[in-house]
Amino acid sequence: MSKRKWTTAEIDEYRKKNGAFFYFNKEDSNFLIPKAFGIGWTVNWANPISWILIIVVIGIIFFRNH
Repeated sequence: MSKRKWTTAEIDEYRKKNGAFFYFNKEDSNFLIPKAFGIGWTVNWANPISWILIIVVIGIIFFRNH
């Protein structure tokens, strides 16, 4: 299957089947998705941009304090 952007309904169905705590869907090309609970957004951990972002944030925190 090729990657594509999933709709909110598809994301909700995926969460029902696979759990709602972490969103890790290799078939979904969305970087940001609506949170399962509450208001806001979270990241799709299967998207490489998510990992790049977390590494950059950790790098900024680490190098700023040294």
